Amino acid sequence: MLNFSLKNSYRSLLTSLFGFTALLPTTYAQNIDFIDATFAIGYNGNMGNSQGKLNVTRHQNTYDATFSAEHALLDITQKARFSMKQCAVTPSSYSNDARPAIKSNVKENIRFNWAQKQATYTKNEAENKQFTLAKTTLYDPLSFFFEARCDLMAGKKRFTYPLIYKGNERQHTYAVVGQETVKTGLGDVDALIVERVRDNKSRQTRFYVAPSLDYMLVKIEHRESALAKATATLTAMNYKVSP
Repeated sequence: MLNFSLKNSYRSLLTSLFGFTALLPTTYAQNIDFIDATFAIGYNGNMGNSQGKLNVTRHQNTYDATFSAEHALLDITQKARFSMKQCAVTPSSYSNDARPAIKSNVKENIRFNWAQKQATYTKNEAENKQFTLAKTTLYDPLSFFFEARCDLMAGKKRFTYPLIYKGNERQHTYAVVGQETVKTGLGDVDALIVERVRDNKSRQTRFYVAPSLDYMLVKIEHRESALAKATATLTAMNYKVSP
């Protein structure tokens, strides 16, 4: 049971880590041309030797983002492509390749066809679902974080986005709950604490976002249960912004 909880905690941590690290700027902020960041991943206070790598590149209004990590419990690679203009995100594709130590491998893909107002979700080349895009914008598990950062920089304290998550249409809500100084590989950084709003109070996911670093993520804490807590802390980062 403990290994299962740790695996779930690790998976949730990686999904969260990629998202809030790769957030893009608001209309009033500078554009991010690239991000190259490294995070140390730990469990229950033990940092170990596991690392996560994030890369984001910009090609005019199109962004490619990749996050990968290796651990004894789970190896994972997530990729997303989307366009963004005036803080409006339009997702194009998303993939998640997870290789857990206990369960079977999982391969997820989402393709967005905006001309036909339809998104297609596939899992392990067996499960196939269609989603309508006519009524509202649906995001993948990564692209909606880019708009979330816009809301943070605009001073909002609570925001909700609709997305395709694990083959279902869902809504994720986040709220700013405080501030804290975080020790990172770049030194001590003052950060906003952004928490995902959940019905299950035993699970908790918190993101620490630094305004002084263009609202980049510097730390994540994810508690799956009383026995399983995962963290990811920024150890190194290089990025470039432009008007």
